[in-house]
Amino acid sequence: MRETIFQPARTGGLALALLLVICGSAIAQTFTAERDYWFNPAVFPGRSDVSQHPYGPAKAKGLVIWNHGYSPDKLAPEKVPPVMQYFAEAGWDSYHLQRHPIIGVAKGRAVAGATHDLTTPLILHILELPVVRAYSRVILMGQSRGAFATIHTGSLKPKIHGILPLSPAAFGDAGKSREWRQNDTYIRELWEKYKDSGILVAAGFFSGDDWFETQQPNVRGPYAEKRLTEMGMANFIINQPTYHDMQGHGGGQSWEFARRYGPCLQQFFETGQKPSCSEESAATAATYGIKLPKVAVNGRFTGLWQGTWHNGRFIAISIWRHSNGSYEATYMSGTGVNGDKPEHTKMPLVLQGDELVRDHNIEFRFRPEGDRLQVTRIDRSKSSEMSVYFTRAMQQ
Repeated sequence: MRETIFQPARTGGLALALLLVICGSAIAQTFTAERDYWFNPAVFPGRSDVSQHPYGPAKAKGLVIWNHGYSPDKLAPEKVPPVMQYFAEAGWDSYHLQRHPIIGVAKGRAVAGATHDLTTPLILHILELPVVRAYSRVILMGQSRGAFATIHTGSLKPKIHGILPLSPAAFGDAGKSREWRQNDTYIRELWEKYKDSGILVAAGFFSGDDWFETQQPNVRGPYAEKRLTEMGMANFIINQPTYHDMQGHGGGQSWEFARRYGPCLQQFFETGQKPSCSEESAATAATYGIKLPKVAVNGRFTGLWQGTWHNGRFIAISIWRHSNGSYEATYMSGTGVNGDKPEHTKMPLVLQGDELVRDHNIEFRFRPEGDRLQVTRIDRSKSSEMSVYFTRAMQQ
């Protein structure tokens, strides 16, 4: 393959043209398994109940492929992020595409720009493998450089079902140069090529990401959602979630992200419809496999409340008042990952001042504050305490 030395262009159009010319020549590159790349069933980060994984093309709902970030001098970690384990537990086959470090270098040295990176042509090579072509649905997932290559691959309109790039980046050095801007301008031009592709687009952008959001927060996510919607593309954009441990360049690689957004992403890729995923809508509970009771709102405590624990689990709590003046609550959790079990617990409550209290080894305290409910969980045996604000869900 002809070597090309690329200097980042000042204008997005010219830069993208150069990117596509160079990557176009790279597509003809031949790759050898066990030398240039390793493509195997994913190794999961936690204990998993997917004993039959991989299920195979005939039984699996589809195939998800993980593309890791930039790894200049060594192989990327063997284990994939928890969101990949979530999809495996939900019935999808999860595979890891590990690139040899030379795939991301030129003349034996690391490159800041994306154009020397052969990840896109490598992904296209993988998509043509018989084992991959046997699946009816293929989703490309990735982080950082792997996420950028995932977006770029989709823009070439191969036969894929969807993409999930998390913190896409290919330019700059953690905000130390102005090249970080190209992690937005290049991607904008790539989005334009998705029109009429039929590819389902989900993506995650996180606050505190030094490759873009630290400099310009709340730009890439809103733009992607607006433009993809204008083009008629089904999309589910997760923009700067405020939940625990979902910040920074690796915000999409946490257990919290897998628990909070795994069910929403699964629904999106399996139905093609943007799921209800907010805590304000009672319809969100169904996304997590929670069946809600009807609850009358006849006071500041009563009604349906929804929120997210620090571990990422989505929780629904129904509180009602009986005719004799006593209170009762039902605590409900649904789909999880890594051995999480659904819960459906009824608990009597006692009014103590401004709080409703469950007197138990696992104590709960509910305190209304405006339109929110402060929910405190106390494990007396471990002397641990956790407090989160829940939102009153609007029932139909």
